[in-house]
Amino acid sequence: MKNDKARLEALAQFVIGEAKRMGATDSDVSIGTWSSVDTTVRLGEVEKLETAAQGRSLSLRVFVGQVVTSASTSDFTRRNLTKLVRGTIALAKAAQPDEYAGLPDKEDLASLVADLDLTDTSISKLSVADKIAMAKSCEDAARAFDERVTNSQGASFSDSLGLTVYANSRGFVGSYSGSRCSLSCSVIAQQGDSMQTDGWSSSNRKLALIGTPESIGNEAARRVLRRLGAVRGKSQEVPVVFDPVMAAQLLGQFAGVAAGGAIYRRTSFLVDKLGEQVACPELTVIDDALIPGGLGSRPFSGEGLAGRQRTIVDNGKLASYFLDSYSARKLGTRPNGGGQSNLYIKPGTKTPEEIIASVKNGLYLTHVSGPGFNGVTGDYSRGASGIWIENGELAHPVQEITIAGNVLDMLKSIEAIGNDLEFRSSVASPTLKIGSMMIAGKQ
Repeated sequence: MKNDKARLEALAQFVIGEAKRMGATDSDVSIGTWSSVDTTVRLGEVEKLETAAQGRSLSLRVFVGQVVTSASTSDFTRRNLTKLVRGTIALAKAAQPDEYAGLPDKEDLASLVADLDLTDTSISKLSVADKIAMAKSCEDAARAFDERVTNSQGASFSDSLGLTVYANSRGFVGSYSGSRCSLSCSVIAQQGDSMQTDGWSSSNRKLALIGTPESIGNEAARRVLRRLGAVRGKSQEVPVVFDPVMAAQLLGQFAGVAAGGAIYRRTSFLVDKLGEQVACPELTVIDDALIPGGLGSRPFSGEGLAGRQRTIVDNGKLASYFLDSYSARKLGTRPNGGGQSNLYIKPGTKTPEEIIASVKNGLYLTHVSGPGFNGVTGDYSRGASGIWIENGELAHPVQEITIAGNVLDMLKSIEAIGNDLEFRSSVASPTLKIGSMMIAGKQ
């Protein structure tokens, strides 16, 4: 791996040098290499097996004054790269200048490529047979959990190991490697006329931290069984408790409209709201690119900006947007690390059980469907299902309902934040209780 880093860093610097020689005022190069395996087992038989022994890509941007053009290739021969540079610069003659185009200022670039413990070499030591066996064990556990689990949509194991290299004409060159593995299972349960599908998955940089195949299969079975016998909920206005998966999805939608591009295009309900109260005072949202082993961790962004921890919402007040160098120039400010990395809501003190117990009549939300989110206005309306809460206890499953509100109103009406934060992806949240939402169902 060290040899690969040195070789590809040298290759990136060669391309930068060629661009300068041919007249580019600035340039940058991103190189990615990766290997991966993706296998799916269904009903004990291998249904899909895809392997990529080695994939690679090189992307080039050249700046000729305020004109920027780009190109990419998978051919890393120096002859081809010289040709790529020449052709990319030639494209600049037909392109329009953009006063905001350009590389980050040197002081905003990463000065040190931190070691964030992003690679697990034990993944590469697993044979394909081992990976198939893990998927099979996961599915077997789910199917054996209860006789009502009658069918399977399959269990999958996937992994990847990659290397990222970035260099630009302002003197930055850096690289880092990263791994990822995931195991998932989806099953079907039936009881009488009720048939439901659900599943579970786990992803991590480290193989040892995704959990056992049996635990993932068992959780998939538990989740599908609790949906059996679901009835259509009634139309009413009640508290809604978002489970961590649903809360993380809501957080991800919020982050999308906090992106610099949405702000300068004025297509976000967060435009001109920096410093304003956009959530309850107990809510703090953090994005941290430097969490060791984090699924979204990175020492630098795709344009070399230093990885950092950022507070997006501070005790309910909007503290910052996600700004790369281009959007920062458009907004007349400085970049702060680019797009999101490891995004999460700071956990509270309540257990999920305590939050559920605080609801006399309401919904524990476990699934949503459909687009139903307007980033310009914040209006939110999703098809939903979950478990109805009666007198502080999970009572029975519900489906075929719609939940509706406005995201700003929803965030401001959060009444409880759980202590159950767990990073199952790069966007994570504890359980959230929203004080009141409209539910449309049967009359």
